[in-house]
Amino acid sequence: MNRLSFGVDIKKILLLVGCLVLMMILGACTNEKKTSQSEFKKQYFEGKSDNWYVKMVSEMDSNRRYIISYIGEGNKPLNFKYEIYESSHNPTFGDGEFKNQEEFEIFLKCGGPCDALPNSVPIQIQWEGEEEKVVIRNKK
Repeated sequence: MNRLSFGVDIKKILLLVGCLVLMMILGACTNEKKTSQSEFKKQYFEGKSDNWYVKMVSEMDSNRRYIISYIGEGNKPLNFKYEIYESSHNPTFGDGEFKNQEEFEIFLKCGGPCDALPNSVPIQIQWEGEEEKVVIRNKK
């Protein structure tokens, strides 16, 4: 009878050890998933020049939103051109237009996680024969 009792105890111990190992494996997978999701932190950059104010907000790791405002004296230009130098390799450029709005928004999709930004991003703006550089900086 002791032998039967001993056999049952071994099975219980093996079952308990198996459950503990399974819980450790599942716990490790869950922690890994939480870490990769929480690695991204919202980003906020801003800067201004004599005539322009620019901010960049990134709330997801796969896109960025730039907001350009004219802060100069006189009427805001209807059209302008911009170049955003997030990296030295491939600037983003395009045309902006203020219709009935105070701000112009640019949405950049990265096609996956965006590359990390440097602490400052230069932006070149051209309008009505003039040109200015705005440097936006990380405002953590």
